[in-house]
Amino acid sequence: MRATPESNGVRTEIEVANTYERDATYSVQISIADGEGWTAHNRFWLQDVPPGETRRKTAVIGSEDMGPAPRIPKIYVDEFTPIAERK
Repeated sequence: MRATPESNGVRTEIEVANTYERDATYSVQISIADGEGWTAHNRFWLQDVPPGETRRKTAVIGSEDMGPAPRIPKIYVDEFTPIAERK
């Protein structure tokens, strides 16, 4: 995971590797915070990741309305749910 402050929020990149023997979908909920009250949340869906492959998603989390983005954002994984395809 990576979090980079920008003028309109925090650019966040997550990556998952499928270690299952069949396709899998991943639900990942994260929070970005500064430890001083600025907190933003997002859920990423990485769908149909083939076995042995890696998928990555990027999003800007937060907004200008929330005030300045944290200079040193902290990433928290609130939920990580893999869902392997049944065959």
